[in-house]
Amino acid sequence: MEKIGKYITNYIKGKTPKVLFDSELLDTLPYLSPDYLRGVSNPELYAKQDAKTIVIDDGEVIVLWDGSNAGEILISKKGILASTMTMLKFDKTEINKAYFGYSFQNLEYILKAKTAGSGIPHADKGVISKLEFYKPSLPEQTAIANILSKVDEAIAAVQGSIAAAERLKKSLMQNLLTGRMKPDGTLRKDDEFYMDEKFGKVPKGWEVKRLKDICLNSGDYGANASAIDYDETKPRFIRITDIDDFGQLLEDGKAGMAGDNYSKYLLEEDDFLFARTGDTVGKSLLYKKEMGLAVYAGYLIKFSFDKSKVLPEYFDLIAKSEFFEAFKIAMKRVGAKPNINSREYCSFRFLLPSDTEEQKEIYRKFANIDKSQKSKQQKITTLERLKKSLMQNLLTGRVRVKEKTFKYYNI
Repeated sequence: MEKIGKYITNYIKGKTPKVLFDSELLDTLPYLSPDYLRGVSNPELYAKQDAKTIVIDDGEVIVLWDGSNAGEILISKKGILASTMTMLKFDKTEINKAYFGYSFQNLEYILKAKTAGSGIPHADKGVISKLEFYKPSLPEQTAIANILSKVDEAIAAVQGSIAAAERLKKSLMQNLLTGRMKPDGTLRKDDEFYMDEKFGKVPKGWEVKRLKDICLNSGDYGANASAIDYDETKPRFIRITDIDDFGQLLEDGKAGMAGDNYSKYLLEEDDFLFARTGDTVGKSLLYKKEMGLAVYAGYLIKFSFDKSKVLPEYFDLIAKSEFFEAFKIAMKRVGAKPNINSREYCSFRFLLPSDTEEQKEIYRKFANIDKSQKSKQQKITTLERLKKSLMQNLLTGRVRVKEKTFKYYNI
């Protein structure tokens, strides 16, 4: 094991460009952001190269130097280095660049735990220089880096497939949930619509509905009770934080509800929960009995459907569509903490096929996509576990890459 500092030749801090642009223009490059480098977003800002900017190529090792994620290690894409980032230069005669990046990422937890500063956290050169890493020969470094990069390529390929499916799902939502497209994939003709004074063109056999028109209640508020340690013999206490951004119930961090007043707040099959306040307003969950016996917390509102009018899974699609997103934005109060109460949720208007069988046909289109997406997410989880295991073994010397395998890994 050797100290990383021995091989670092320079720390290059990013600088803020004179002008930042919201979109890509001629001769501009992405202004690198953490989310862009993490692969979870596209570039948000662009800039032109000038005397101040630091332009870097793909594959450089970057440390987030300042802020809440100070110490995080990222691998660059071509662009302009942000002011909160520092690029590490190193002796390439001794260290393979990709291996250097993987080694750093394997030690990231130490660097993040030892960020300095009483105000805004920042990475510490002293900590970085003392980090110890395993340094085999250059050919072995290259072989290890190639092994890990093949896993990364596999992860990226699955992520790309997920992104493509999400684009397809978004397009289908815009067409199927408005009735422009029939469940069989054909488009409706002009004479298959009628005009609604507020909604415009509505497919024949569809209606404009409000949430209250399809529910048996007008929105019931959850229990204003404290969360306690989860007891499997009692109902789970579902809070806003237990629901992810995709409307799925999280399994980590389960809690119980203080007190014994459960009956009023027990959830039944297909009850629908909406978050009513804060940055999570509009987050939703379609409850299923397979989630286990559960009650719901005070910042959630419960709606129970009239299933003769609506397929619960169909409304779940509506609640996660751009149409609901537009409603949510319109209902937010300017200058106040975001909040949507039960009366306002009840006023939400949307298009609905009168025939629940048509609703089922439309839902099946999305169910197939969601099933495939879930399988792909599981594949990513498996690949990430494989990568973590490989890093723990290959980057510490516990498992050696034999010289005779170098050729296989393009050495």
